[in-house]
Amino acid sequence: MKVTLQHHLWEGGEPIRMLLPDRWRVKALQMKGDGLTPLSGDDYRKFLSALRPLIKGKKEICVLFDDLSRPTRAFEIVPHLLEIFEECGIQDEQVRFICALGTHAALDNAAFRKKLGEDTLERFPVYNHNPYENCERIGTTKLGTPVIVNREYLSCDVRIGIGAFVAHPFCGFSGGYKIVMPGISHIEAVEYHHGPLLRKCGEFAGLGRFRDNPLLEDVKECGRIARLDAKIDALVNTSGEHVDLYAGPAEGVYEAMTEKALLHYSTNVPGKADIVFANAYGKGNEAWIAMSQAESLLKDTGGDVAFICDIAAGQVVHYLFGRFGNNIGGRLCSDGMSTRLQSPKVRRIFIFSRYKDVVGSSSFGSSDSIVWMSNIDKLIGRLDEEHREKAPDVFILPDATVQLL
Repeated sequence: MKVTLQHHLWEGGEPIRMLLPDRWRVKALQMKGDGLTPLSGDDYRKFLSALRPLIKGKKEICVLFDDLSRPTRAFEIVPHLLEIFEECGIQDEQVRFICALGTHAALDNAAFRKKLGEDTLERFPVYNHNPYENCERIGTTKLGTPVIVNREYLSCDVRIGIGAFVAHPFCGFSGGYKIVMPGISHIEAVEYHHGPLLRKCGEFAGLGRFRDNPLLEDVKECGRIARLDAKIDALVNTSGEHVDLYAGPAEGVYEAMTEKALLHYSTNVPGKADIVFANAYGKGNEAWIAMSQAESLLKDTGGDVAFICDIAAGQVVHYLFGRFGNNIGGRLCSDGMSTRLQSPKVRRIFIFSRYKDVVGSSSFGSSDSIVWMSNIDKLIGRLDEEHREKAPDVFILPDATVQLL
C-alpha cells in the first residue's frame, strides 16, 4: 500500500512517501474537515473586510502573529490584510509586526520570511517578543495571573492577532486570546499560568476541552485586560491549508469557532491498533502532542508508535519547560529533566528523522524505548519484522498534532 504524508511545512513541503506491506491491515484516519476546499484570495478578502471599521482612522497598528510551532500560513493572510490597511488610509510607517512567541526561542529573519512572506519583511519592522524585558504590568486576573505584556503592543491603538484555531492540551484550543497569553506576556506571568494555575486546574485541561475550563477563561481575561482588538484565526486541514477563517472582534472568535473546530478536527477511530504511524506536520517542532495522540490508539496488549518527525530545526526551544543541561532546565522543567511519561501500552517509539534531536526527544518518551531511524523504508522493514507472527492492525494519522480523536 502506497501512502503519502505531507511534511516539512516550513522546509519546502517535501512529502513523506511510504510503501507498506500488503499483509498489514492499514487504515488512514482522516479528520472530518479534510473534505473542505482551501480558501481563495476572494475568500480572504471577504472575511477580512469585517476589520475595516476597527482600522479606519487609527494611528498606530500592531499585528501579532504566531511562530513556526503553529501551522498558520500568515503569508497567505497578510497581503489581503495590507490591502485593507491601504483602503483605510493606513501608511506603512504606521504598522509593525510582532512575533507572539511566548517563551519560545526568537525567530531570525529567514524564519520571519517563511511565516510572513518576503514582501512583509521588505516593507515593515518585524520584532520578536522578549518575555524577559520591555513588558508592562497592567492588571491581574481573578485567578491571580499577572497581566504583564509587551510594551510595543501597548503603544498601539489598534491591536490585531493572526493565528490558527487548533487543539491545545491546556486550554482546549489555541487561537483567540492565546496570542496574548502566553504570546506576548512576560515570563513571570506565563510561569504562573503554566505552573501553579495549571497544577490547580489541570483536571479541566485537555485537547478540545474548552467548556468550563478555568485555564481558558484565564487566558480570555488576560486578552481582555490587554485589549486585543481583533483576531484572525484559521482552521487548517491535514495538509496545513486554511479552509475556514474568522476575522473580527477578538471576543467573538470563541463563539464563532469552538463548536465548528470540534467537528472540523474530529477523527473517527475504528478500534485500536498494533502500530500507529503519527505524522507531526502542523506543529512539527512541538511534536510531543502527536505522541499523546498515537499512544491512545494502541491496543491494551501494547504496540509500537512510528513517529514521523523529520524536522531539520528540531524541537522548539522552550524557556519554561525545556532542558538546558543534563540536570538543568527551565523554570517549569521538573527536576531539570522534562522527560515525558509515556503510556505503558507503548513498547517502542520508532522515530523517523534524518535530524536526530537528543534533547528534544525527551518530550516524546523514555530514551530506553526510543529507536531513531533515518530511513523510512528500513523503519517499515523493522516494524514488519517485529510483527511477523501475525498481520498487524495499523493506523495512520495524517497530522497527529491537530487531529482530535
